[in-house]
Amino acid sequence: MRLLLDTHVLLWAALEPHQLSDRQREALEDSDNALLVSAASAWEIATKWRLGKLSHAGQVVHNYPQVLNALAATELAINGQTARTAGLLDVDHRDPFDRLLAAQAMADDLLLVSSDPAFRLFPDLELLI
Repeated sequence: MRLLLDTHVLLWAALEPHQLSDRQREALEDSDNALLVSAASAWEIATKWRLGKLSHAGQVVHNYPQVLNALAATELAINGQTARTAGLLDVDHRDPFDRLLAAQAMADDLLLVSSDPAFRLFPDLELLI
């Protein structure tokens, strides 16, 4: 499977793995699965850390490439088509980071790993909660 990690799942995997559900942990530890992290997550973590909303995430902000490497995760770039799609999704969800992750998961046929029930608003999105 190809898994796209929601930002909080990335943070949990790196800093607080006990927060992951059993299903999430098993999926992340399965070497047959490809782990992907959106470039939007780097933006979200850095922004929220700068604003003081993720004070515990400094290690991830300052060592982002090493964190991805330790998780055997690959960064997923953002392209214009997917960004446009995220903006056009007809779903009542205002978080731009979530909209972009949802659009990337749908565009690339990825399973989104998240604990956020708001993603259930996206009807064509496959989730691993």
